[in-house]
Amino acid sequence: MSLLQIIREKASGQKKTIILPEAEKDIRVIRAALELQKNGLAEPVLLGSREVILKLATDHNETVPDEVVITPYADNATEDEKYEFFKEKLKHKNLDKSQLLELCNNPLFTAGWMLATGRGDAAVAGSVASTGEVIVSALRTVGVAPGSGLVSSTFLMEMPDGRVFTYADCAVVPYPDSEQLASIAVDAGHTHRLLAGEEPVVAFLSFSTKGSARHERVELVQKAAELAKTKQPDWKMDGELQFDTAAIADIAARKAPDSPVKGSANVFIFPNLDAGNIAYKITERLGGATATGPILQGLAKPYMDLSRGCSVEDIVNTACVASLLANES
Repeated sequence: MSLLQIIREKASGQKKTIILPEAEKDIRVIRAALELQKNGLAEPVLLGSREVILKLATDHNETVPDEVVITPYADNATEDEKYEFFKEKLKHKNLDKSQLLELCNNPLFTAGWMLATGRGDAAVAGSVASTGEVIVSALRTVGVAPGSGLVSSTFLMEMPDGRVFTYADCAVVPYPDSEQLASIAVDAGHTHRLLAGEEPVVAFLSFSTKGSARHERVELVQKAAELAKTKQPDWKMDGELQFDTAAIADIAARKAPDSPVKGSANVFIFPNLDAGNIAYKITERLGGATATGPILQGLAKPYMDLSRGCSVEDIVNTACVASLLANES
């Protein structure tokens, strides 16, 4: 059984409420909701006008059964409550009334409000909206999780032979400093343990292995590794390591014999977004891996981002991942 099949099976036992705020604009979202409902993977909530959503479904030869919940984001019954929520949550922004009312009628922000007020367990967006829009909506509603320094992302990489790796960060933080890189690593380790079901072995990657090169970028990675070790002293983690030293036992024995990672890393922390994004796409396209992500981490509640080129299956899989993450929030 593949990891995604395992995640789906676990999600089916959770029956979490997943908010889908782009249902008015994307038939893929509606079709994903139908699959989630039909297969008992989650309780989807389509956010938007019932009339608009049903028309979009009909235009694409789909029927939305009564069991699928459709909730308007422009809702007079909750307008005052939403308005007061945004007024308090964003008081440091000094927004005027018209700006606050605009947020009340924004589906992405409404989804975040629903999460923050217990009206759902997770949200999935990004098939229409950009990553930046999704993250801003999440940050200004559910906020950052206690103990996490920032919002970042991971990709689950399932290899053809069944091995599973976590890559971070591949989508959010362009050039993290040492503290940010340490936070990314700790969050990525927790995400890997929750989704892959195995203890994280964390490698901080660089073009240098244990001082083989001297450069300020190497020092940044070294410092990040030390900071992360203070946060999770029981984990196997090390850095700086070149990728082959982190991933291949024979090479690790020669180049870093004292490293606790010993060439068995399953969580790879890239020094910047260039390296992480390039690496996951090479692994996917040339290595034949199945990439699941970006999985946003560091939020108080799971608000997942999608690629705008996503498939219906991608949305379903992301919703299932969100269901499992909801248990930790």
